[in-house]
Order: sequence, then structure tokens, then C-alpha cells
Amino acid sequence: MMLVMLGILFVVSVQPMFMMSTLIFIIILYSAVMYNMLMGYWFSYLLMMVMLSGVMVLFTYMVSLVPNEWFEGYNMMYMLMFMMLLVFMFDVLMYKNGEFYMSLFLWSSFLSIFTISLVIFLLVMMLMVVWLSQMNEGSLRIC
Repeated sequence: MMLVMLGILFVVSVQPMFMMSTLIFIIILYSAVMYNMLMGYWFSYLLMMVMLSGVMVLFTYMVSLVPNEWFEGYNMMYMLMFMMLLVFMFDVLMYKNGEFYMSLFLWSSFLSIFTISLVIFLLVMMLMVVWLSQMNEGSLRIC
């Protein structure tokens, strides 16, 4: 539920800095869900580090292109809505019926959809970073 709300918040946001911060929260929350499902930290930690490194590359590219802008009023409303939702839904995220939510295998049918989509997402992000860094013009040019 929380990931869906953050995804909607990411899609409706207009300002690039707000989009990047929402994307960082999505990655952290997704890795927390993976930790709770697998009851192990290695895969969620690796996933978070790889995805955050890709997001940080996008973040530095956006910072170099977009001038400093103030958050507009409707963006602050979305951020307030997100913070309230985060506080109220934290217990629902961490617990299910009073017990930790567990998954038996990493490659179960439910989890394999997320894993395949994550691999495709990381591949596309890697190709975009390579494409952006090979351009001769722009803020990320390599001499």
C-alpha cells in the first residue's frame, strides 16, 4: 500500500528534486519490505546500494541541469501527505497480524516478478547513464 502511494506521488510530482527524493524513499521502503519478506539482510542491502547508486547518478545529473527552485505549495502538501502516511502505515508495513511477514524462498513466484522487474529497471538505468555520459554536449561530458 505504501509503495503504491509513493509511486503515485512520484508520478504526480512536477519538480525533479521532489521526484528524486520520492524515488529514494521508494527504494528504501522496497528494501525494507524485501528484508521483512526474506528475513535476511544481504539481498535487500545489495539491492538498496545498487539502486541508490543509480539514483545518485540521476540526482547529480538533475542538479546540474535544473536551477534551484523553491518547493511550491502543492508539493509541500504532497510531502505532508506522504509523511502522515508513513507514520500511520509503518506498523502495517512491518507487521502482518502481529507477526513478521515471511517468505520462504527468494525465487518464489510472487517475488520473481519483482526481481525480474528490478533487473530490467537496473539495466535500463545503466544504459541511460552510459548514453548520457557518452554525449559530446551537455553537463556530463567526458573530455
